[in-house]
Amino acid sequence: MSYTNHLLTTKTFFGLKGNLKHVFIVLEISVLICCSTISYQQIATDSPYDLISLEDSLINAGLSKKNQTALALAHKNIGFIQKKKGDYVNARGHFLNALNYSYNDSVAQYNLFMINGHLLKKTGNKKKLWEAIEIYYKAIKLDQTNGEPYFFIGQCYQSLGNTDFDLILESYRKALSLQLSGELKEKVESEILLVSDREKKLKNFWK
Repeated sequence: MSYTNHLLTTKTFFGLKGNLKHVFIVLEISVLICCSTISYQQIATDSPYDLISLEDSLINAGLSKKNQTALALAHKNIGFIQKKKGDYVNARGHFLNALNYSYNDSVAQYNLFMINGHLLKKTGNKKKLWEAIEIYYKAIKLDQTNGEPYFFIGQCYQSLGNTDFDLILESYRKALSLQLSGELKEKVESEILLVSDREKKLKNFWK
């Protein structure tokens, strides 16, 4: 039986006992986990929302180090989902929660910097665009192999003034020289072509 079925069975059983506290659900799941190959770590990976729904009860029952690690992972995985959707506010909340359980988690810290940068960038305000650039550089310090921050730095430079071709192209080319997802790599390559073409047209105009 899958851990999802275990969860549904447990919740249904205790749902019939309206006077029992939610914490007993956690105890029941703990028994199921002990008697099978299921772990909170697995639930955090495969179905993080299920684990987070039990977070308060787990806390009330007393958190082990393994459970803290699993909750941190669940919050990060939900943060990734929300970040991909563009829901930066909710994503930020989950990465902050992850840091509550794992203070030195560099992945959560990196994503917090990226999200805070995105929120500032989204305003379009000149001052906040410069602040976003500073925050993206903080993300770079945590992961110097990832080209993602450089792409968004280039985007900020474009918003600040799309004729500052040197800074824009330098950022995009740096992004391309580092690790990127396939989707983001295509975006960077497309932006380089567009900016280079615009630079060329502007130069020809002033000849």
